Amino acid sequence: MDEDRGRLLSNPAVSRVVRWGLVAWSLIGVGYLTLIVYRYLLHPIRIVFPPLLLAMLMVYLLNPVVSWMERRGLRRGWASLITYLVFLGLVGVGLRFLVPAVAGQVSGFAKSVPALLDNAQTSLAELNRGLNLNVDTSSLLQSFSPSGSGGEFIGRIFSFTAGVVHVAVVLVLGIVLGFYLLMDMPKIQRGAMSMIPARRRPSVISILERMGKALGGYFRGQLLVALFVGLASMIGLWTVGLPYWALVGMVAGLFNLIPLVGPFIGGIPALFIAFTAQESSGLIGLEPGWPLAIGSSVALLLVQQIDNHIISPNVVARTVKLHPVTVMLGLLIGGTLLGLWGMLLAVPVVAMVKILVLHYWDTRVQWPPQPGTPEREGDASMPARGPGSVAETEPDAPPEAGSPEPTRRLTPAT
Repeated sequence: MDEDRGRLLSNPAVSRVVRWGLVAWSLIGVGYLTLIVYRYLLHPIRIVFPPLLLAMLMVYLLNPVVSWMERRGLRRGWASLITYLVFLGLVGVGLRFLVPAVAGQVSGFAKSVPALLDNAQTSLAELNRGLNLNVDTSSLLQSFSPSGSGGEFIGRIFSFTAGVVHVAVVLVLGIVLGFYLLMDMPKIQRGAMSMIPARRRPSVISILERMGKALGGYFRGQLLVALFVGLASMIGLWTVGLPYWALVGMVAGLFNLIPLVGPFIGGIPALFIAFTAQESSGLIGLEPGWPLAIGSSVALLLVQQIDNHIISPNVVARTVKLHPVTVMLGLLIGGTLLGLWGMLLAVPVVAMVKILVLHYWDTRVQWPPQPGTPEREGDASMPARGPGSVAETEPDAPPEAGSPEPTRRLTPAT
């Protein structure tokens, strides 16, 4: 009976089925536990997450600079303060020149929305007649109309004011929390490591280092790329003569933070304004309509090509390697659960899940279990024997007396 059982367990097909079964049930259990934690623990305290996310973003951005200054002999508190002041000063100077242009164009765009909608409705009606379609275009854009009763208008004002106050609170709390986390990062790391058993510490440190490298490289790279795309889009749209070029360029830069679909979403306002505007300006000054729409599309496409072939390969760290299908599914799930925030955080969350799953696969999924084998994480001298790992084998013959020890052969583990 034991021989038959051992023969069955040693079958490669049975081992593969059992291995995948263990992984599937583990993922189901982790997903169910995550759902419970989110529903009963994280969702009631969701108000703390926006400032905490902003603080973590500040830490990932500035921690390399602070660590570099600390290695040069400067105390971490002073290094954090200097880095923070320089960073906030640069942001303030940038906003000093960018905010007036964007604010003026936002005000002008808000005033011209009714005329733009009327032009869009007229163009849709002409297209409807040209294609002999029976579509009611009068109510198609009605939901975008700013008209409404006085009560609705006042409600919108209060809603906008509450949103501005909420954003201000998030920014202030995020900046303050980020400074304290940045200054006390070594103490926080030592405290967290002290709570982990010593035999598990090397494995946990390895996972955290991989996750930190992936998240830090992704966030820093994406923000720099978004900054480039925003500024380059502004210059390109101003060149072809698109009205509200600063506003549209800022929107293109912000939506570029969303992988794959962000550039297409950022180009929609440019096409809408190009087809509905009455006049154009800028260096070239293309005529509104198809010429301006084609020029704006070419400008945005050129910016994306420069980003994809020059900027991103040299700026964004290649630590987040995900298949496009995985990215799309992550964006859909994140957008369904948390809206825009979910789409922004989908890629880093999926990258962390991938790191954890691969680590679990390499260190835990082993079938059939070998009795008496110590856990690899607790013993650093034990080689990893997960799928695709490398295991050491003893030499074929013992070395002769006085001869040098033969080199160990490395063979794929089975």
